[in-house]
Amino acid sequence: MLSVLVPTHNDEDRLAHMLPDLVRHAVSGAVSDVLVLDHDSSDETARVGEIAGCTIIDASKADVSAMLDTARGLWILVLPPGARLVGDWLAAVETHINAPTGAAGAARFRMARDPGQSFWARLFARRGLTGPFARGFLISKAQAQALSRPGMTLDALPRGVAVRTLRAGLLPPASR
Repeated sequence: MLSVLVPTHNDEDRLAHMLPDLVRHAVSGAVSDVLVLDHDSSDETARVGEIAGCTIIDASKADVSAMLDTARGLWILVLPPGARLVGDWLAAVETHINAPTGAAGAARFRMARDPGQSFWARLFARRGLTGPFARGFLISKAQAQALSRPGMTLDALPRGVAVRTLRAGLLPPASR
């Protein structure tokens, strides 16, 4: 059903913290596969992904089309390394995916609050959350393939795409 793509660069700790939740959903069949899109990491990021059973892709040599061809799911979920989906995120994704024809387009998650963080810690943690995948990005594989162009990077995929906000939260990655 769902292929999860995680773009990484020297993110072994963040990846190690997020993968157990994704593996649990892979066992249940909700997550078809997890692709670690590694950008020339000099740490053990690729090894952490391999141990967890992820497919490792050298993102510096692959364009979006190649990444999408490798993904087995009918829907693509791009998450920042270390992000954790909270609450009943899977039900929110399933509701979105099963919307009437034409209604299910691309989507993002709401930012969830970490109850263990103070107000100031949350405020400053969010300042560093930028980029097209800070709140995740869910898109059908068919739509992503239609949008992809030769040589296109993953960061360019969400440009100009209308997105909805899902009724589920994403906890941002912990600070490095």
